[in-house]
Amino acid sequence: MKLISDTLRDALIEQWSHEVKNSHIYLNVESFLSGKGLDNLAKIFEEQHSEEQGHAKIIFDLLKDLNVVVTIPTVESLQKNMSNIMDVAELYLEREISTTQSLISLKDLAIEDGNGIVEEVMRNMISKQQVEYAEATLFMDRASICGNDWKAVFMWDIGIG
Repeated sequence: MKLISDTLRDALIEQWSHEVKNSHIYLNVESFLSGKGLDNLAKIFEEQHSEEQGHAKIIFDLLKDLNVVVTIPTVESLQKNMSNIMDVAELYLEREISTTQSLISLKDLAIEDGNGIVEEVMRNMISKQQVEYAEATLFMDRASICGNDWKAVFMWDIGIG
């Protein structure tokens, strides 16, 4: 017996890939900030990496519970170079907005397919995005105050520690 449509299955696998890409992006950001000596800001992205890995695991477990044999897709690499804190902030906020939109689309597809299990998991994941938005917008606000002044960013980093 099939527990999930092919369309919904493929969309969930794509979302899994999106979450893994987020985790890789956040590791890249962590490395960038650590390389600048901004260890406290880097820890924010170490935590984000772990959260995104957790989100990917939720989706993987959901697929497994629905008896889907998952063929792991290739995850795209980061294409954007970072040169200042605003690049980081913009990337962070863009990824969280994109993730939320993708989760909402998945929820809508689950409703359309009449799959209440996937719908409920997506609703739970969407509710977690409120915190993600708050963190990303706060980061953006603080980065905007600093502008491209690395001394101001350094003071921000010290203030976190």
